[in-house]
Amino acid sequence: MADHEVPGASPPTTVPDTDLRFSRFDPTDHRLQIINDSKLFSPIVGEYMKKHWQLADKGFNYNVVAVFGSQSTGKSTLLNRLFGTNFDVMNESTGRQQTTKGIWVSKAEDTNTLVLDVEGTDGGERFEDQDFERKSALFSLAISEVVIVNIYENNVGLYNGANLGLLKTVLDVNLQLFQQTGSPKTCLHFVIRDFTSQTPLEKLSQTLMKYLEKIWSDLSKPESKKDCSIHDFFTFAFSGLPHKIFARQDFESQVAQLRTKFTDQTHAEYVFQPILHKRVPADGFSAFANGIWERISSSKELDLPTQTQLLAEHRCEEISKEIFDGLFVEAVKSLKGVESGKVLDDFGETVNSAVERSMVLFDEAGSRYNTSVYQRKRVEFFTKMSTFLQSLYNQQLANIAKKCLETFGASLAAGVAADEAAGLCNFGKHMSTALRESEAVFRSAAVSAKLKDSGDDWNPDIQFNHFMVEIERVSSLKRKEAVEKMITTVEKLVVGAMKDTVVAKLNAGGPLMWNGILGSFREAVEFGTASVQKRGQGFEANEEELSAWTSALQWQIWTGLLEALGNQTTDDLMLGRMRHIFESKFRYDENGVPRMWNLEDPIEVYFAASVEEASRYLNAYARIDKSLQLVGDEIIEDQRFDPSCVTIISAVRLQTIQERFRKDADMLFVEAKRSMVATTAKIPPWFIAMTIVLGWNEFMLVLFNPVYFTLLAITLGGLYVSWQYGMIGPAYKVAKVTVREVISQAVEELEKNGIEVPDFVKPATKPAADRRKKKSCSETDQQPAGEDIELKKRE
Repeated sequence: MADHEVPGASPPTTVPDTDLRFSRFDPTDHRLQIINDSKLFSPIVGEYMKKHWQLADKGFNYNVVAVFGSQSTGKSTLLNRLFGTNFDVMNESTGRQQTTKGIWVSKAEDTNTLVLDVEGTDGGERFEDQDFERKSALFSLAISEVVIVNIYENNVGLYNGANLGLLKTVLDVNLQLFQQTGSPKTCLHFVIRDFTSQTPLEKLSQTLMKYLEKIWSDLSKPESKKDCSIHDFFTFAFSGLPHKIFARQDFESQVAQLRTKFTDQTHAEYVFQPILHKRVPADGFSAFANGIWERISSSKELDLPTQTQLLAEHRCEEISKEIFDGLFVEAVKSLKGVESGKVLDDFGETVNSAVERSMVLFDEAGSRYNTSVYQRKRVEFFTKMSTFLQSLYNQQLANIAKKCLETFGASLAAGVAADEAAGLCNFGKHMSTALRESEAVFRSAAVSAKLKDSGDDWNPDIQFNHFMVEIERVSSLKRKEAVEKMITTVEKLVVGAMKDTVVAKLNAGGPLMWNGILGSFREAVEFGTASVQKRGQGFEANEEELSAWTSALQWQIWTGLLEALGNQTTDDLMLGRMRHIFESKFRYDENGVPRMWNLEDPIEVYFAASVEEASRYLNAYARIDKSLQLVGDEIIEDQRFDPSCVTIISAVRLQTIQERFRKDADMLFVEAKRSMVATTAKIPPWFIAMTIVLGWNEFMLVLFNPVYFTLLAITLGGLYVSWQYGMIGPAYKVAKVTVREVISQAVEELEKNGIEVPDFVKPATKPAADRRKKKSCSETDQQPAGEDIELKKRE
C-alpha cells in the first residue's frame, strides 16, 4: 500500500485542482483547501461542514487537530495513517519538493475530527518568505485543540532544525492576540520521527521542554500575563515513531498505538480533553476560523523584516560562510586526527586559536551592519563553529577515556605483579590508586581541550560519566578475575595436600580410617578459610564477600574430597586391596611366613576367615560411617549437598566386586589344595624296587654300550646345567608351546584338505580359569606401592 493510501479512502489526484476544492464544491473529494497559497480563506467551508463532513449539526461534539513541521518530513503521510485521510503526499522518486500548498482540511475517518494539513515550513519554493509560515502556524495554533509538531530526532536540540525560531514568533503573537487568562488551552503534541530509542524519549522531551520554557521566558509579555507560565496556556505530549522505511513494521505498529490516543476516549492518554475545546459550535466553525484568519492577516507583528535587516542577514551570512569555509576549516584540519583514535595534546590550543581568529575577522566585517542582526548572527556563527568542533571534542574525550583505561589496566597489572613477586596481596589499594590517577588525568585533559565561552554545550560530564561506568566495569572484572585466581590458587594448594593424605589413609585402612580422612578434610577447610580471609583483606572485601568466597572454597574442598574418594575406590583398586588382605591372611601366618600346606592343616577354616576379613575390609570402604557433623555445618547446609554422597561404593558395585573377588579367592584356594597334594605325595618303595629289577638289563645295556652311554652322559649333563641355571621350567614351557603349535598347524592343514580330525587330537583351548588368573594377577599389579613392597618382603 502506498504512503497516501488509507483503507476506505478514495485515492488523491497527483496535482490537486485548487480552484475546484477552494471556491467550488467537489462532491467526489472530502478535502478542502481552507486557505490557499495566496493567503485567501475559502468561502465554502460551511457547505463542506454540511454536505461532506456532516458536522454542522454536531454542536460541540467535534474536535480540531493540525500538523506543523518542516517541508517533506512526512506530515501528510502521518495524518493519513492516523486519521484515515487522503492528503497528497510527496513522490520521492520525482525529487523532494513541496506537496502541500496552503492549508488543507478534511474529516477524519469514523470520528468527528477536522484534520488540518498545513504547508511545511522552511520550503525552498518560498525561499526567505516566512510570512505565510508564521501566519499558517499561528492559524493552526489558534483554532486547533491539538497541534502535532512533526520533528526528526536528530533535530532535537537544534534551533532552526526544530523550528524553534518560528515557534517563538508564533507563541509571541498568539499570546498577544488570542490567549486570555482562563481561555481553553492548546495541546502541543511533539511526534519525534525516526526515533531510535538510543536517547530515551523522556530525555528528548526534557530537552524540548527546556527550550520551550526558555522561549516562553524570553517573550515580551503583557503586564496582565507577566507571571503566567507556559503551562497556563498549553499542555504537552511526546511520542516517538521509528523510521518509516527501514523499520516499517515497527512504524506501523507505533502509529496504530498513537491513533488510539486520538480515537479511543477510554484511553488513559486520550488527547482531546475538555480543557482543550474552543467551545465553538460546529455550525459556527466557518465564521470562527474566518475571523481568526482575518485578524492574523492584519497583524503587524508578523510583518517581514526591513531591507536593512535583510541586507545585514545576507552579508553576515556571507561573511560567516567565507570565514568558516576558509580560515576556520583550514585551521582545524589537523584536529581530524582524533577520528583515528589519537589523543591530540594541542587540541584545546588549536580550537581556541581558530575560533578567536575567526571571530575577530567576523567582527571586523560584520559590525558595520544592523546591530541586532549582527549580534544575532555573531552568536549563530560562534554556535556553528562550536557545533562543528563539538563532535571532534567528544571524540577527543573518547580517545582520552580509552587511553586512561589502558593506563588504568597497566598500573593495576604492575601493582599486582609487584605483590606476587613480594608474596603480598594489596589489590584493593592498587585499584584505588589506579582509579584515582586515571580520573585526574581525564579531567585535566578534558578541561585543557575545552573551547572557551562554550558554556554547557561543551560539558565533559557526559563523557566522564561514560568513562567512569566503563572503568567501574573494567575494575570490577579485574577484581573478579583476581579473586577467582586467588581462590583457585588456595584451592589447588589445599586440595592437593588433602588428596595425598586421603590416599595414604585409604591405603592404610583400619578402624580409624574415616576419622583420619574427615580430620584431614577439616584441617584443609580451616587452613583454606584462613588463607582466603587473610588474602581477602588485600581486596578490601566486606564480610559478605569473604563469607561467599570461603563458602565457595569449602565446597570446592568437599568436592575435591569426594573426587579423591571416587578415584581411589574404583573396582580394580578395591579388588586389589581385597586380594592383598586375603593373601596376607590366607597365604601367610601371623609372623608373615609363607604357609606350607599339609593334610593336617584346616585350610577351609583359614580360607573362610580370610574371605570374611577381606569382605569386612570392603564394607568399611563402602560408606562414610561417621557422623556428618564432622563434615561441618557449612557443607551440610549448602543446598547443593546431597546426603547420599556418603555412600562411596554403591550396593551394585559392592556385589560386583565381591563376585570378582570370590572367583580369584577360589582359584587361590584350588592352588593351595594342589600344593598340599604335591608336598605330601611320595613314591612307594616297592615301586622303586620293581623298577630296578625289571629295568636292570636295560640299565646294563646302556651302561656298557659306548653310544648309549655317551648319549646318557650328554643328556644328564645338559639336565644338570639347566637345573643349575633354572632353565628347566622355561625349557619345558617352550617345548610345550612348540608341540602345541605344531599340532595346531597340522590339524589346520588337515582340515583345509578335508580330512576330519578327532577332537582328542586337537590342542585343548586355554582354560577360562587360567585367563581369570592372569587377569587377577594384572589387577594385583595395580595395588598401591605400599602393598607391593609388603608383598615382596613376605615373598
